[in-house]
This record gives sequence, structure tokens and C-alpha cells, in this order.
Amino acid sequence: MMTKTIKISQETHDLLSELASKNDTFNDVITFLIDYYRENEEFLDKQAEAYNEDIENFEKGNLDNVSEITLSDLEKRISKLENELKK
Repeated sequence: MMTKTIKISQETHDLLSELASKNDTFNDVITFLIDYYRENEEFLDKQAEAYNEDIENFEKGNLDNVSEITLSDLEKRISKLENELKK
């Protein structure tokens, strides 16, 4: 493995040290943070772009991709999502 040197502030160094367990290297911590970010990133850029486009269309009155849902169905969907998040 090729080693690279990066410059970080003392504050960042201290934060990385706090996140590291006894046997972790900074490389381990940074890799973990990158993996965590990728797994928990709410939207990919393309997804966010598509959602923003849908919102713009809706705001302009274009309702082609809009469907109606009853309050009861919405509550069921929310409950289902909450249960999935608890797993």
C-alpha cells in the first residue's frame, strides 16, 4: 500500500483521535467515516437533481407525476417506514 501525507489542522487531528479506538489508525477512522457517509448519504446528486426538478414542476402547476393519497394511507406508510427504521 502506498502511503500519502495529508495536512490537517490540530482540531481535526484531535477529533479523529476522539473517534479512534485504541487500535485504530487514522486511516481506519477516515475509511469508516467515508463508508458511513456513503451508506447514510440521503440522496445521490442525480437523485437530488431529479427531486428538485419534480418540486419545480409541482410549483409551476405541472401535476403529471403527482398522485393523491388519503390521510389514512399516508399514516400507514409513515408507520411502516418508522417500523423499518427501528430494525
